[in-house]
Amino acid sequence: MRRFASLLLTYVMVAEAFCSSVVSIKAKEPVESIISGMTTEQKIAQMIIPSLRTWNNKDTTVLNSEQAAALKKYDFAGVILFSQNTKNVTKTTELINSIQDAHSNGGFKDSMFVAVDQEGGRVTRLQTGTHMPGNMAVAATGDVTNAYKAATVIGKELAVQGFNLDFAPVVDVNSNPANPVIGVRSFSDKPEIVTQYGLNYVNGLHDQKVMTCLKHFPGHGDTDVDSHTGLPKIDKTYDELLKSELIPFSSLAAATDFIMTAHIQFPQIEKETCISKASGQKIYLPATLSKMFLTDILRKKLGYQGLIITDSMEMDAISTNFDKLDASARAINAGADILLMPVRLTSTKDIADLDAYIKGLGDMVRSGAISENRINESVTRILRTKEKYGLLDKVQKASPKNAASIVGSKELKAVEWEIAQKAATATKNDGVFPIGKDKKVVIFYPKKEELNSIKAGVKKAGINKVDYIFDGEGVSSSADSSIQNADVVICISSCATGGELKNTATVDTLIEKAKNNGKKTLVLSTNLPYDLQKFNNADALVACYGPGVNITAAIYKIFLG
Repeated sequence: MRRFASLLLTYVMVAEAFCSSVVSIKAKEPVESIISGMTTEQKIAQMIIPSLRTWNNKDTTVLNSEQAAALKKYDFAGVILFSQNTKNVTKTTELINSIQDAHSNGGFKDSMFVAVDQEGGRVTRLQTGTHMPGNMAVAATGDVTNAYKAATVIGKELAVQGFNLDFAPVVDVNSNPANPVIGVRSFSDKPEIVTQYGLNYVNGLHDQKVMTCLKHFPGHGDTDVDSHTGLPKIDKTYDELLKSELIPFSSLAAATDFIMTAHIQFPQIEKETCISKASGQKIYLPATLSKMFLTDILRKKLGYQGLIITDSMEMDAISTNFDKLDASARAINAGADILLMPVRLTSTKDIADLDAYIKGLGDMVRSGAISENRINESVTRILRTKEKYGLLDKVQKASPKNAASIVGSKELKAVEWEIAQKAATATKNDGVFPIGKDKKVVIFYPKKEELNSIKAGVKKAGINKVDYIFDGEGVSSSADSSIQNADVVICISSCATGGELKNTATVDTLIEKAKNNGKKTLVLSTNLPYDLQKFNNADALVACYGPGVNITAAIYKIFLG
């Protein structure tokens, strides 16, 4: 259905080409010497990336003394920032500088990974700058160089603010249309296409000296449960995974710096079970906690040599079913190098809990419950990666002034707009568009947060004869008169989950009313494109694969072509 879905691409990878743009700087002190001087607790901290979204429920845009003290006390691998931390370019840059300063004040030999989930599209954490169209939109252009262009813009905006790690790209194969968490975050439902676009994305970030992270191993694309809120299960064999989900991970293993795990059960592969602390029922070990997946498959069979990081340990798939220390120990023993967000720096209580948590893991190392060899392996791998990117030398502070001049610049916005326009694709057009400037149009929209993007497209196209009708609570009483007075009826369909794909009654009703009044109808899908299959009775069908600039570009294209 999508234009790119029919592409048949090969994926011959050359490892040298993957890593050609990676910075390599010799450390002032050998990694082995650094490790020999670390305590057990310092090694454990080096395997943790905490979050600091808020402090006492207020967004953290400035590091406070308690958070700074924690960063000074513990030699964390890094931190992860979210939208609560990134509201302003200058303040974000200053925040990152203060994070590195606090850590440096602890006397540690390394600098920190400063990470963010800046995928583009639905998952865009930075509140300012460009909001690139997202993976499925990029692949809809049919041009793999657009993945490189999008990642280059993202990487440029991250690096200039002091970020050095992007938890991207998503290389899940979205084979399940009902998937509630991946969807348009995936490049495609075909592994070859995911691999091609994923490679270009990785190279784009690397050329801006930003580390990459493939996610979510071994594949989150065929789930019907969101691991943020539940524990998914995929009933596939290893051979079945090899034919789809594992293709991008195996093909890109030499290209990436990190691979992120998925909190998913695979009962035909990992047969070990445990008892859920929430339900008391037997569950299978999810991939994040599975030595079978992280060591036997990812390390040994796929030959991956980079860093393995868990998905957030706060997610319900883990935190609801496992004790925190038990889950952490299982993940480390399974082969994880870094635990993502097992702890927060968001209150005085959190920091007290942090002390107890690290002591608890230290005690587990000393008792043999956690392998000391595993700890040393991971810390060595972490510091080697930091050495490669110059993070064992003094990190140069980012310039807030320089960041403000680059982030969201006219040049970068032009790339964003170019890709968004190319991404908007029609699967049907019976003489409806380009509509032009003379016809009277009514646009029915189901989500109020999309209205500004719709209006921006209309304004950019220079159109005046447009009515906007909110239909988020069903077809309104004004629908009939609005349709009668229009030449063209545009219905926005915005389905983000499989459940929403089942509920298209409002758009169906609007199409029927328009048909009964002899009006041309166009359905614009602003999220998962699978909904368009339900609207073949409309005169035109267009997909744009995501919010924001995607919608604006699609509306502009619908009017002016």
